[in-house]
Amino acid sequence: MSVFSLWSGASEHQDCRRTGSLINSQWVLTAAHCFQTITATGLTVNLGRQSLQGSNPNAESRTVTKIINHPNYNSVTFNNDICLLQLSSPVTFNNYISPVCLAASNSTFYSGVNSWVTGWGRIGIEGGKRFKGSKTSVSEKNHYQNTPGCS
Repeated sequence: MSVFSLWSGASEHQDCRRTGSLINSQWVLTAAHCFQTITATGLTVNLGRQSLQGSNPNAESRTVTKIINHPNYNSVTFNNDICLLQLSSPVTFNNYISPVCLAASNSTFYSGVNSWVTGWGRIGIEGGKRFKGSKTSVSEKNHYQNTPGCS
């Protein structure tokens, strides 16, 4: 699984951090609420990092050429809170950068089954600087469906 950090050259987004999942060599799946007011101009996706500080010889960077928010995204209810980012060129898969495994459309997720939750550790621009992962169990299907801020 790959996550990314995202920076914009624009001063208002200089310290902007987002996460997403690499779904193939040139597309990232992320949340639409992160990209309502941001354009692709100047955005860079950094993959293969566990820390936002220092350098990493395994990291690759790509600029974002296109942002596609779900056409039915609702910023009040957060319904359809998904977005695709197209990268400027394909990334090379290795031990540090690989696409996520997406479930088949007919998959069933049972309550109590373990799964992984990942991110930079906090919500907001002042979030954590170190990537975190945690194993948790799948909640009931509709438990968080109407909870504001959940994506």
